[in-house]
Amino acid sequence: MDISGSRCDESKRVIELMFQKYEGDDYMLSKTHNYICNQMPNILENWKENQTKRLLRNEELLNEQDTFIHSFLNSHHYFYVPTTDKFFYYDGLHYKYTSEDDIIHHILSSITFDRSLMSWKQKTKISIMKRIKENMLIKCIPESDTIQFVLNLLYPSVFSSRNQAKYFLCVLGDNLSKTNTQNTLIHYIDTKAKQFIRELNNMSQYFIGTSQLHTFKFKYHDHSYQDCRVIKINDAVSSDNSWHNAIHHYGLDLICVACHYSNRYGSSDKFLSTYTNDSSLRNSAYYLKNNDASQIVDDFIKDFFEVNTTTTYEQSTLLSTNELDIQHLRTPHVKWKEVQYLWKRYLETKDLPPIMFLQTLKNTMIEKLQKHYKEEHDIFVSVSSKHLPGINSFLKFWDETIVYDDNESEFEIEELVVLYRKWCSHNKTPISNLSNNQLIDLINHFFPNIEIDRDKYISGICNKLWDKHVDIQTSLDAMRETLRTNHYDRNSSTRSMSPSSVNVSIYDTYNFYCKYHTHNGEPDTLKVSKVYFEKYIFDNMSEFITDNRFLSYEWYII
Repeated sequence: MDISGSRCDESKRVIELMFQKYEGDDYMLSKTHNYICNQMPNILENWKENQTKRLLRNEELLNEQDTFIHSFLNSHHYFYVPTTDKFFYYDGLHYKYTSEDDIIHHILSSITFDRSLMSWKQKTKISIMKRIKENMLIKCIPESDTIQFVLNLLYPSVFSSRNQAKYFLCVLGDNLSKTNTQNTLIHYIDTKAKQFIRELNNMSQYFIGTSQLHTFKFKYHDHSYQDCRVIKINDAVSSDNSWHNAIHHYGLDLICVACHYSNRYGSSDKFLSTYTNDSSLRNSAYYLKNNDASQIVDDFIKDFFEVNTTTTYEQSTLLSTNELDIQHLRTPHVKWKEVQYLWKRYLETKDLPPIMFLQTLKNTMIEKLQKHYKEEHDIFVSVSSKHLPGINSFLKFWDETIVYDDNESEFEIEELVVLYRKWCSHNKTPISNLSNNQLIDLINHFFPNIEIDRDKYISGICNKLWDKHVDIQTSLDAMRETLRTNHYDRNSSTRSMSPSSVNVSIYDTYNFYCKYHTHNGEPDTLKVSKVYFEKYIFDNMSEFITDNRFLSYEWYII
């Protein structure tokens, strides 16, 4: 029996019991009859009418609530990240962090302004917050303007093409979303991007709780080349100026576009294989996937060496059997240490990070050039390289002109380049077109104990071709003589000039130094930096310095 039938039977039974109870009681029977026949129908009709009105009102409120929620969420794009319990707002161009309290205030203010849902204010707020918490940030779909804005942040400052920037965003999104198998891949990126990746990692950890962009690698750790991809990035990324403000202000936009790309294309590998026709990008990204160690070493030998297959070590002669006299070997040869440096140059030309252990490289080269390798001297004979003359030229310049001095600091790379060019000109040696970065790599490789600060200043060396101290002191002596002569000429009768009026600013002494060596030497004469000049003043003339800015008049009077 259904519920309604059961209730009907029970009601009948109660009425029958009532009549049985009051049987013979005309008063109670009259009251019962009047209530059932006259009052109850009206009461039930009123109840029914009120119920119908209430249901209609509830239906109207539900429709209004649905309309309001739909309009609110479509007009105001809020997102949520459950791992960090953070809320975000998207204005159509930029994503911004917002608080739960601010969202609730916005919802309640909008309901109050609309007024039609005042009776359902809290209920509507709860429904909207529930919907917002289902709106995941990493599943967002940015507008085209946001995507183009992010691409413009990365290209051309960080990446040399828009497709390279897109590929990087896909890889970043794969790491952040963790929704595909691409997280098993390794993405090699140059060490100069380490701070850039670290800042992105910090940003993603704070906003979405992803603590590691773990597929990005800066060093080779014996990974399978099949799982390795290469990301090209501009040298400018090593400078914070090229990206720091962009990440600081718009890092959230970058993260959201990256997640969108990962979701849109399926993965970074699918982007390469299916969604781009950029063969250059595909070839560079798949370089390791498409080549094994043997092929790469073959390419290295082909690009950087010339091998004379008609002459081997056994056919060459040494003027001395002493290993230190290896330079007397008449046959062209390449030392293993030189091979290591050329390997670095090769990797640079391919925009590759270190992708092979040096011992693996050496073993593979020995295997391929086994008739040319002499173990006792650790050289490859009858092998030459067009890159070595320039390298050896600079190393010879270094050996002949560099003096180690622990008291020296801030010898600039640009200064070394000028001196090297002058040395080449004086010795009638062809000038090697080594860039500043290549010189730094060369110094780091062949002279690992030398300290280089900020890729600009070399510590602990001076050069025989330019005595900075003598240059500075010569100009100071000339300036002192000029000031002394002018002083006594003006005051020969009274000599009453106030001492404070004849102090000389250190700034003026540096200006005099620059003009002195311009007028008394060649136009391109090297000049020390203002910082180096001032250091010399403070180190050698401290007794004459006043207010940290002036040389007192005693300096040139005494």
